[in-house]
Amino acid sequence: MTTCIPAGSGKLHYRVRDFKGQGCRKASWVSSVTFSGSIHKELSWYAGASKFLQIQRCNFSQYPINENSKSLRTVTVSSLRDDSTKFFDFAIIGSGVAGLRYALEVAKHGSVAVITKAEPHESNTNYAQGGVSAVLCPSDSVESHVQDTIVAGAYLCDEETVRVVCTEGPERIRELIAMGASFDHGEDGNLHLAREGGHSHHRIVHAADMTGREIERALLEAVLKDPNIFMFEHHLAIDLLTCQDGSDTVCLGVDTLNTETQEVIRFISKVTLLASGGAGQIYPTTTNPPVATGDGIAMAHRAQAVISNMEFVQFHPTALADEGLPAKPTKARENAFLITEAVRGDGGILYNLDMERFMPLYDERAELAPRDVVARGIDDQLKKRNEKYVLLDISHKPREKILSHFPNIAAECLKYGLDITRQPIPVVPAAHYMCGGVRAGLQGETNVRGLYVAGEVACTGLHGANRLASNSLLEALVFARRAVQPSIDHMKSSSLDSSASNWWSRPVVPVSLESNVINKILTMTREIRKEVQSIMWKYVGIVRSTTRLEAAEQKICDLEAKWEEYLFQLGWERTMVGLEACEMRNFFCCAKLVVSSALARHESRGLHYTIDFPHLEEILVLPEQLKAVNAGAVGGSRSCGFPAIYNFGDSNSDTGAISAAISEVPPPNGESFFGHPSGRFSDGRLIIDFIAEKLQLPYLSPYLDSLGTNFRHGANFATGGSSIRPGGYSPFHLGIQLSQFTRFKSHSIALYKQLSSNRRLPRPEDFSKALYTFDIGQNDLAYGLQHGTVEEVRASIPAILNQLSQAISQLYKEGARFFWVHNTGPHGCLPYSVIYDQSKPVNLDQSGCVKPLNEVAQEFNRQLKDSVSRLRSELPLAVFTYVDVYSAKYALISNAKSQGFVDPFDFCCGSYYGYHVDCGKKAIVNGTVYGNPCKNPSRHISWDGIHYSQAANLLIAERILNGSFSNPPVSVTEVCRLSKNV
Repeated sequence: MTTCIPAGSGKLHYRVRDFKGQGCRKASWVSSVTFSGSIHKELSWYAGASKFLQIQRCNFSQYPINENSKSLRTVTVSSLRDDSTKFFDFAIIGSGVAGLRYALEVAKHGSVAVITKAEPHESNTNYAQGGVSAVLCPSDSVESHVQDTIVAGAYLCDEETVRVVCTEGPERIRELIAMGASFDHGEDGNLHLAREGGHSHHRIVHAADMTGREIERALLEAVLKDPNIFMFEHHLAIDLLTCQDGSDTVCLGVDTLNTETQEVIRFISKVTLLASGGAGQIYPTTTNPPVATGDGIAMAHRAQAVISNMEFVQFHPTALADEGLPAKPTKARENAFLITEAVRGDGGILYNLDMERFMPLYDERAELAPRDVVARGIDDQLKKRNEKYVLLDISHKPREKILSHFPNIAAECLKYGLDITRQPIPVVPAAHYMCGGVRAGLQGETNVRGLYVAGEVACTGLHGANRLASNSLLEALVFARRAVQPSIDHMKSSSLDSSASNWWSRPVVPVSLESNVINKILTMTREIRKEVQSIMWKYVGIVRSTTRLEAAEQKICDLEAKWEEYLFQLGWERTMVGLEACEMRNFFCCAKLVVSSALARHESRGLHYTIDFPHLEEILVLPEQLKAVNAGAVGGSRSCGFPAIYNFGDSNSDTGAISAAISEVPPPNGESFFGHPSGRFSDGRLIIDFIAEKLQLPYLSPYLDSLGTNFRHGANFATGGSSIRPGGYSPFHLGIQLSQFTRFKSHSIALYKQLSSNRRLPRPEDFSKALYTFDIGQNDLAYGLQHGTVEEVRASIPAILNQLSQAISQLYKEGARFFWVHNTGPHGCLPYSVIYDQSKPVNLDQSGCVKPLNEVAQEFNRQLKDSVSRLRSELPLAVFTYVDVYSAKYALISNAKSQGFVDPFDFCCGSYYGYHVDCGKKAIVNGTVYGNPCKNPSRHISWDGIHYSQAANLLIAERILNGSFSNPPVSVTEVCRLSKNV
């Protein structure tokens, strides 16, 4: 019998940990890094306590079918009255524009549940004032809208997404009008089109300054009239219900908490749309309503969906500053009152309190600059002048025009004695919009099967590093519509067993706790919530620094530990759920995602501005080309990708060559992930495996294991012990690997021509389109240091790199064009080096690594980077990405404990997973015993003193694959767009 349990549980799991600030692992799965099939996620209590999450696998090609179950298209009233479980074709989480627009379309094909946290109208949509951008004027053009979006997004947008949204936008507006949405018209009878910051034309469709409210009204009216749509108010989504189908994660619904009746309601559905909005409430000052606590992003993260671009938090430049009002509000607002971008678009001018106009000092576009620029300008003024707000003046415009365009703003300000037709408006930046979120394809699909996303919760690639004004409602409309057909197709191909509801254990409300205990928990939770908000505002705001981000990371981890410990001491059990407790864990999740993403980006781009990296990272290709890459322009479309990978390396990337050619590598041999010996010098996957996953390719088969192997998507020539130069630990040096590749290519092309239907061989044209990866050089240094002096090794580096350059040049002659080159890691940080080489304290740096060895590695890397630079000039059609693996590994090792690992030099030997591993005798250095047996390699950075564990490889891969440690700073999925054959 097949069973499933949630991939991310809504339960609170107590964990044993050091509450002195240790043991808090950074959030993973960020910055566009996909690790499909991974079940190792140690992000606090809701993902399991310092252990692998064990997921039973569902062995079915489609959802289980029960002959007695009824089609979900004919949901009866009696089934809706079920107290604990409801079955639907489509479950929609969120009742904003994205959720409602999608509901109206899919309801034509099945039953629909719209699950909303509060009242249906309480969403970010309802608070959107400005409007919807669309090309509706003859003097405007789609191309102009595309360019405005890409410029505002700091060239990090996906151009195909941008083009799709800008092209389909006008039709989505016409559909709204046909549904009854009423927008402002000019005297000529045509739609009145406003202009906002960052737009080169008037293209903002609006309903005065209450556009979102009008769209929400029209959609809600249509939804409430549809007999196939059922609205569930005051239902908090706790967690998505997922299981594994092979390597795929599948979504089968969602658990919710009815916050009025305090009942847990389970929704089983064939398709789930996540349209739950953003996470603005993680900041104390935000324009978002109280419901925007990041629930959707956190749930998706726990369900193994890919989360991207979380560092890009948009702060709206102009929220009403209550401190500057003539009459102060009697109580603090739950969310800041937004002063729409359209005020500046209509001619509003920003002044400091001395009535000095300041925006021209920051940007030639002045008040019409994109939001990130204006917000930083205001922030700079406030800090320099030690003031709490600035002034936005529209009073020089005709009174009638002001009142007709901004009636809601005028009325709100007049409540507190401010007449905006005569006086400037006090404004201050406020957290407004999450440009990052759940990574979505062009049809709203995610890497979790059956789960679609639309609206602010999604990261579609439209916004890049900064959202253009009024593009948010547009994106929600377009992607809600685009997700419809694939959702219908998925629904029609799926069936559900009524017993599916019992596959997951159910959360419970804390009825067993006394009311005074509940009150203590609520009081503590609210205090912690405010502290997290304060930390995010102070340390992760408009202007950031590495020091402040690291401080935020530690403070948030400490608060999370403090909160968890307090709850469990008061009797909270792991199965319990409550509104504020669930929101709090989602707070922690989203806050950590933002911080870890910000730390990973070593440049200032768009909304992410850091004083430690104030400029874009140095780029060694043409700036125009990099802009095109980040915009998705070069090479054409989102489908740009590598058909194959050819890897050259040593044991750090050997996926079975040594096992095939000589003898099986010692256990665990990758078994903790693959379930059988896989030839890997690790307990699980290697960085090369994560590269393949990211590029959506199969894991690389070793060339030396050729019998029956599928090489359609590349081959791995890396072999344990290999070096660049001959004469090292192994006969399999880079020259041998290159010869193997040449033979492989020649034979493959010949066989393909004879047997063109053979799908186990690469296509001849794929060799020039493939990615060629290099992770080699560590053994050259290690062997040299073992048999010579540091000075001799330094002197040998030019000759070593000359041979690497020759190998790359040879591949170039054979048609290779894309090269991904890793530098060597911190050799002095390997436990083997610390224990057996030079363990004298005088030789150790502050992280405990051997300084002389690391200095040699750094010299090697400096010269390697220079070699890559020369190759760029010598091989004009080649695209080189130099990847600073050294920095990524050293950062992990030097912060091991803060990320949930044990001592980085305590490697993992002994018996675990049912095997005995003899890594050599234990060593004692400075009173520390190394090489202890361990049952959980995921707590260790090194598993044998030389090679990295899967857990460490995963975090290193996260850091390098998104481009944060690369030159140029382009993710591995975008490198193909740098093609110089355009």
